[in-house]
Amino acid sequence: MADDSATVWPRGVISALVTPMGADETLAMGPLPRLIERQLHAGVAGFVVGGGTGEFGSLSITERKRLAEEVVAIVDRRVPVIVQTGALATRDALELSSHAGDIGAAGQLTVSPFGESISWEERLAFYSTLDAKSSIPIMLYNTPPAGLLTFAQIVKLAELPRVTAVKDSSGQSDLLGDLIAWSADDFGVYVGSDTLLYDAVVAGAWGAVFGTPNIVPGELAAIAHDVRQNGSTDENLAAWRRLRPFLRAMEQSPNYMSACKAMCARVGMDVGPVRAPYLPSSDAEIEELVALLEQAVA
Repeated sequence: MADDSATVWPRGVISALVTPMGADETLAMGPLPRLIERQLHAGVAGFVVGGGTGEFGSLSITERKRLAEEVVAIVDRRVPVIVQTGALATRDALELSSHAGDIGAAGQLTVSPFGESISWEERLAFYSTLDAKSSIPIMLYNTPPAGLLTFAQIVKLAELPRVTAVKDSSGQSDLLGDLIAWSADDFGVYVGSDTLLYDAVVAGAWGAVFGTPNIVPGELAAIAHDVRQNGSTDENLAAWRRLRPFLRAMEQSPNYMSACKAMCARVGMDVGPVRAPYLPSSDAEIEELVALLEQAVA
């Protein structure tokens, strides 16, 4: 593990930004400033652009670059902006990585090629190539759609000089616990499962990366900050217990991206629809989520 590039990874809650769309499913940059400023004011520690919550699978390479440029310009180095650079082809990931470095992104969150499964040897080669040709640090993106990495594989990838963090969206508390116990001050471990935030930060995780800060940034940032400063207390545990049912319902949604966008609208952030093939949340799901959200922020 190399400690020079680990300094870009912030401690706290990193928001995986939704991607605003117009009614015709084209990119809509207009809502971005207000969406970002609201979260900055609430205390988020950074942003991921073009991640899973940002519907990167439905975006073209050109759209992903444009979106990253816009977010980097709006944030203007106030907090780190991390660009998700994973793609089906290594050449596209390298292009996105180079672009992210050129526009001033602090780092990259990179999922390995997905779709048809790839072998461990192919995944190692992918990250080794990215590491050799990138100018910015790499956060591994351990997520089920790409095939989960094992603890031993993450440790192996951490030998690459620019690989200095991991977002673990496995949902496996034992894997997350192993990563936290193994990691040092120069390797960031972030939880990608909303409902594991509290336990992860208590155990020593650097923070979290997921989409619900688009909706409840202040509540999440405050809990993470207080736990990091004071450990588990009656007060922050009570706040967590109020918020967790909403987060749990979000995780169980048939489409997390759709649910995030629907709830953004409910808090006054109209970010438009999801892009096909994704479908909007049902009225019944939205009604349930709204009720839980109202309880969480009461």
